Amino acid sequence: MISIYRSSESDCPINEFCNRKHINHSEVVVKTKKVFGSVYKYAEPKKKGSWAFGGNILYTSNGIFPEFNTPIKLHDRNMELE
Repeated sequence: MISIYRSSESDCPINEFCNRKHINHSEVVVKTKKVFGSVYKYAEPKKKGSWAFGGNILYTSNGIFPEFNTPIKLHDRNMELE
């Protein structure tokens, strides 16, 4: 299980994982891209959509999911509802 750190509930209705403290690894995909010469690593829902960073962070101390041992940004803000 992977934990979600949420700094605010104010925009919860447009975040895919609203009101949840944990997600399953199967619900997200980890992506990387180059931004200004640096590698940017983030996660977003596997569900098709237009996602943006909404202030949520994914993390775990479970060695089964090493990609989340270092906190990464969760892009779960549904831009189609913005």
